[in-house]
Amino acid sequence: MTALKRSERLIDTPQSVTALSGADLAKLNATQFSDFASSVPGLQFTTQGAGKSSISLRGVTAGQDVSQTVGIYVDEVPYGSSSAFTRGAQLALDVGLFDLDRIEVLRGPQGTLYGASSMGGVLKYVTNKPVLDGFEGRIQGGVSDTEDGGVNYNGAAVVNVPLVQDKVALRASGFYSWNGGYVDNVQTGQNDVDRGKIYGGRLDLLIKPVDNLSIRLTGFAQDVRRENALYSLYTLAGNPVDGTLDQRHPLAEPFRSNFRLVSGERDYDFGAAALTSVTSYQTGSARYVLDASSVYPLLLGGLVPGIAATQASFDIRTRKFTQEVRLASKPGTVEWLVGAFYTREISSNAQAVDALDANLALIPVDLAHVNLPSVYREYAFFGDLTWHLTDKFDMTGGVRYARNDQTFEQDATGLLVGPAPAAKSGAGVVTYLANARYRFSHNVTTYARFATGYRAGGPNFIAKDPVTGALLAPNSFKPDFLNSYEVGLKAETADRTFGIDGALFYIDWKDIQLPTAAGGVSVLTNASNARVKGAEVTLTARPDRGTTITGAFTYNDGYVTEDTPAIGARRGERLPNVPHFTASINADYVLNSSSLKPSVGASLRYVSDRTSSFDLNPGFPQYHLPDYVTVDLRAGFSAGPVDARLFVRNLFDVRGQLSADTTLSFLGGPAQVTILQPRTIGLSLSTRF
Repeated sequence: MTALKRSERLIDTPQSVTALSGADLAKLNATQFSDFASSVPGLQFTTQGAGKSSISLRGVTAGQDVSQTVGIYVDEVPYGSSSAFTRGAQLALDVGLFDLDRIEVLRGPQGTLYGASSMGGVLKYVTNKPVLDGFEGRIQGGVSDTEDGGVNYNGAAVVNVPLVQDKVALRASGFYSWNGGYVDNVQTGQNDVDRGKIYGGRLDLLIKPVDNLSIRLTGFAQDVRRENALYSLYTLAGNPVDGTLDQRHPLAEPFRSNFRLVSGERDYDFGAAALTSVTSYQTGSARYVLDASSVYPLLLGGLVPGIAATQASFDIRTRKFTQEVRLASKPGTVEWLVGAFYTREISSNAQAVDALDANLALIPVDLAHVNLPSVYREYAFFGDLTWHLTDKFDMTGGVRYARNDQTFEQDATGLLVGPAPAAKSGAGVVTYLANARYRFSHNVTTYARFATGYRAGGPNFIAKDPVTGALLAPNSFKPDFLNSYEVGLKAETADRTFGIDGALFYIDWKDIQLPTAAGGVSVLTNASNARVKGAEVTLTARPDRGTTITGAFTYNDGYVTEDTPAIGARRGERLPNVPHFTASINADYVLNSSSLKPSVGASLRYVSDRTSSFDLNPGFPQYHLPDYVTVDLRAGFSAGPVDARLFVRNLFDVRGQLSADTTLSFLGGPAQVTILQPRTIGLSLSTRF
């Protein structure tokens, strides 16, 4: 585990962490984020398909988040923009899950070591490093069929080649995944309109010229292509407009994203301390279309004669450079870590709203054409100190100072928006960490933790009244902050037949950043404060050598602490998209005495009811998401180097409602509800060489 940017045992880490190994992901037949998310305590998400998802941890979400509350990392590199102008919270990276060493989910704010936009926690994809002393490879392929949907298939391969024995090795991998879709558009007569693909690859070069120096150079590329968004239309009362897997709108809503990353990591061991330097450059783009025909023809019918449909187009791009350097002491009575971080992000957000007539021909009127260039710069200094007062008890304190400077410009024309001159903002923020840890034994650890987190504020989008031209929102918004208090226990028996990992937490969240609608345009505001109280526990039992049973349970009670008329929130109202209770139970058995290693397994998952917004929100109307239960089955065997797995997801074909988007519902239109993938039966094969 590297949660604290040091390698240590999971049971010794003084915070709540879930680690899913590559073997765990293979057991779940996971190829994308949604395949494993429900098995992680405290992890919630909303989605309209791969690449267009929002992620939250421990209920730190306001539903429609302004910017990320969960930091996403690929190895040591932070993904995406830190600003609020690129819809980063809605465009979470969905990494292809092939050739991963593990996924780490760090719950609770990580502001001291990971910086801004990690208020809820961190999701880290840790890839396999090249192996210096041997040639190896793996090929994997799978096919499945979805009830009321299409055929899905995927393939991947990796090869590891030592170029200089024990000194230089190259690892190359590629992956491709096709999702056949399962939602139909009844207006156009097209079936499985949400079908799409994810494909990409990695090149990874590891150089170790001497024992105390290693250099790792990595290139990663991934593309997402989807023909339409994943959702069904439901009335705000919770009834399907047509069928449970049906859309109804005239325009196509394609989505495509590209992600490119190059990084270099250098590690040098001085003996008394180890130096790590991580340099990266990434580019990301997302282009997609939103059919807004349920809103603007009603809103602007008196101003634009003949308007029957509207198309909103988005083209969002970010170029980001990061550099982090840190120096960490060797284990001892006093351990320390110091570091510095810098990032420079250049982004653009181009949007257009076009009016169409009944024949879907363009009407020559300018509703909105917007370009939002922005630059985000941040530098930070951080450090922590751990004092081992005894061989059982230690205390840690950490601090981070970060300074961000932003520029933003709104170059816009149209009835709905107007231009604004370049605006600048800057702020310095200090975050803190303190924890105490007591080891009762090698297998029992308890801890208490205090941590803070934040998201940067900045200039605001400009919206105007289409009739009077008056401004409808303030010119800027402030940072939001939270304090988190946590106690936990991690323990397992000496023979590892039983284990427990539990935590209680309390979060105080102030000046919450929220989007709200102003004249048909999303703008940003700081609203109420909130509190989140909760508990997480993961139980593991291994009654014999072949049986593993795990249960992960989460309770979450997040609510606003005061009335906030701007977003329709009333004191005591729960935070959106967060279930009060979730449970995930997995049971697996492997017959190790057989050379074929036959295995069987099952998973049961429960998600309680949620809300998508606040009851009186005028811009994003309320929608109630009911609870659901789903069951998965799996079986497999190994024949020499070949592994075969048969799986069934959503055995009882439950129409679980994952999330709801009511952005286009403020005039009474339907909600866009994402439905759990129907029953899917598949086969996966892999081989090693």
